[in-house]
Amino acid sequence: MDLKRIDQPNFLLKMGVIFLSFITPFVMLFSYGEMNSISAYWFTPLQPLFIMSNILTTYIFMNLPKWRLSGIFLFLLTIFSLDYYNNLHDIFAIIFFVVNIYPLYSLHKYRLVCIPYILSCIWLPNLFWFEVQAIAILCLYHLNLLLRIYKITKRD
Repeated sequence: MDLKRIDQPNFLLKMGVIFLSFITPFVMLFSYGEMNSISAYWFTPLQPLFIMSNILTTYIFMNLPKWRLSGIFLFLLTIFSLDYYNNLHDIFAIIFFVVNIYPLYSLHKYRLVCIPYILSCIWLPNLFWFEVQAIAILCLYHLNLLLRIYKITKRD
């Protein structure tokens, strides 16, 4: 599923994954209240939503060359649950959020997206809200690119 191939099923799949990833933290928040982190919802009945959102996002990332490393670490943080691998999970989560900076910065036109992404770890009150903002920024970034590419390919 390469970015340049924007046929209707491919486009709809990517839009669906972006939408699911964007709403997941809010569904979790409104269902069970604010927890320490998004990963803490692993211990709720929303565990399948956490897994599904992360695995579908991993699938999309693995098909985007600059996002493959992010996909690998998102997959690793998902399969190493807080139940048994708390420290390893946390390490993979930190690496995931850090390695996203490179692909966000790599497109000159969208480099400004890095500023709120990086600053969110400073100005937000806790880990949960940092993760919500980081995920929202990633989703909006990918939505913007997807719609831009879709518009360009539909013109040709």
